[in-house]
Amino acid sequence: MEVEGSAVGTSFREIARGIGFTEGPVWLGGGRLAVTSTSRGQVATLALDGTPDTSIQRWVETGGGPNGLALARDGRLAVLQNATFRTRSTRPVASGIQVVDGDEVIDLAIPASVAPNDGAYGPDGALWFTDPGTDEERGLTPRVRRWEPATGDVATVAEGIAFPNGLAFSADASELFVADSQGHCIVRHPVRGATLGESETFAAIPGTEPDGIAFDTGGNLYVAAFASDEVVVIDPMGSVVRRLPTGEGSRPTNLCFAGDDLRTLVVTLASGGRVVAFDDLAQGLPL
Repeated sequence: MEVEGSAVGTSFREIARGIGFTEGPVWLGGGRLAVTSTSRGQVATLALDGTPDTSIQRWVETGGGPNGLALARDGRLAVLQNATFRTRSTRPVASGIQVVDGDEVIDLAIPASVAPNDGAYGPDGALWFTDPGTDEERGLTPRVRRWEPATGDVATVAEGIAFPNGLAFSADASELFVADSQGHCIVRHPVRGATLGESETFAAIPGTEPDGIAFDTGGNLYVAAFASDEVVVIDPMGSVVRRLPTGEGSRPTNLCFAGDDLRTLVVTLASGGRVVAFDDLAQGLPL
């Protein structure tokens, strides 16, 4: 099914629908992508060229509320598990990180987790992720964290963001960009080894709640704008240069570039449990 996506004629096609509150798309290669169904406590593998009737290839049950996904160099999937979403899954799980290896789901103990949200592997092989949860009893506030798979060490690398959500590295990995849903903006931090420097506002996006983000090779940032039902495109100077409507009430949550040439923008839409694709918009950076 193809749907008109904007006044300038950009259209998108549906890959899947009716699969719950969708989030966390990531390109796997070989014609496949993975998304989370937060409300079902599952991760789905989909065919990029599929339709709602044909795209689903398999389900893996994680339990809890799986949100963001990130693909490691070894081909395993990291799941950012918030464990707070009311789900129909009966598999018990705590908030933290899970690793999906084939059909096996490995639950990892991540200290001081509240509600991990989205993540991206850096060039150092570490998983950088957001945790917007608050736990007053433990003195925990929203923050960005870094998990080292080789040692299991986890550290907080940034605080002070009202609701850290999607995140992505710049092309040269010198900066980490973070969506602040509550602050209605994108902030960026200089990357300094295993730490981050002081943040600054990169772009204000009033009237919406920025969620997942991804870069194209031209340095433009694509933002899933949840409240305004669109994908907002921001140029390297921080100006909004394009808007891609996803339909009234669609509630886009996250996005990634997919396809062998990374020229298909995949967007998860919470309303209707949908996954849609904009073909041939631009070439993206891998997440």
